Amino acid sequence: MLHVILAAAVWVGAFLLFVLLPLNFAATPRLSKSGGRAARQPRVSVVIPARDEEETVEQAVRSHLAQAYPDFEVIVVEDRSRDRTGEILSRLAKEDGRLTVLPGTDPPPGWIGKPHALHLGAEAAGGELLLFADADVVYDPRALSEAVAYLESGSIALVCLLPRMEAKGFWENVLMPYVEGAYFGGLGFLANCDWPRWLAGGGGAGNLVRREIYEALGGHAALRSSVIDDVHLALNAKLAGYKTRVVRAEDRVRVRMYRGLAGVINGFTKNMAYALNGLLGVALFALTAAITVLWVVPPLALVAGLAGVSIERGDLLLAAAGFALPVAARLVAAATLGDAAWPSVTHPIMAAIWGFIICRSLHQRFVRRRLVWRGREFDARGAGF
Repeated sequence: MLHVILAAAVWVGAFLLFVLLPLNFAATPRLSKSGGRAARQPRVSVVIPARDEEETVEQAVRSHLAQAYPDFEVIVVEDRSRDRTGEILSRLAKEDGRLTVLPGTDPPPGWIGKPHALHLGAEAAGGELLLFADADVVYDPRALSEAVAYLESGSIALVCLLPRMEAKGFWENVLMPYVEGAYFGGLGFLANCDWPRWLAGGGGAGNLVRREIYEALGGHAALRSSVIDDVHLALNAKLAGYKTRVVRAEDRVRVRMYRGLAGVINGFTKNMAYALNGLLGVALFALTAAITVLWVVPPLALVAGLAGVSIERGDLLLAAAGFALPVAARLVAAATLGDAAWPSVTHPIMAAIWGFIICRSLHQRFVRRRLVWRGREFDARGAGF
């Protein structure tokens, strides 16, 4: 059995390094290299939900207000924060008339907090295009102009901006590359293909969508119980036959999603189980579990061999290759995206902890039936992808 696992780890690592990474990077254009200024520059409404975001909201909002784009507004839904978020937003609104701060309300029955806040913001928006972005995302002044130009360059309904995942400290650097790896080391290239319809790319860092299409899809009312509403919006658009695209924007958009080990674990515990829906979700979970084993077993075999456990020399060579290939793939991805290189060697640790996060998320959803975030608790039985 050990021999089979190690051999499979080598094959999967080689496929990742030599097939998936090149394919995904080739299929995902870089926003800053994709073109210039759009001939038509429609009004854009930037819609931001904000609840307990005092550490990040000012920098994020100021970055939107600094956009080098001629016609836009920024709408922040102050979602009943318990910290200084409302005070900060009120001050910013007095400084710049392009910022509107809307008071949020507790979500009605059947709604989850974030989709409800985005629904309120979209209702108040006057733009032909809507940019949905989280309150911890910072934009380069050129980002909006380039995103609109890309959207206008073809019959595209929605563009998702992939950000730079900022990380500080040991645990953030070890764990956050999983998010990029799930796209560039998986089937991300299908998000930029018109078929299959069942795979699309969306994200809280930035979904730029045409308002008429957003409304035709039912807006966020159609996503009222969605935990992963940003991806769900893109998926709804693609399932309806619209063209959706994902672009690399690591040199234009950046976000530090969670802080420290506890922040990463709690943050992703909230939503990972909801990405595993239906038969496709079962298949995805089985694949994730298998790959986790393939990433963790080779280094354990090497450590066991060094500790004196009797392991055949051929299997030790397979273990070394099974460890080295995904690390090499991580190094290539880090160099391409401009990320730190050293976390690549912690790949098995990342895989093991993410396996724990996914299991913890499944336990919260299906056993405890609890969905808790930012001081609000919802019945997980009423929530979905």
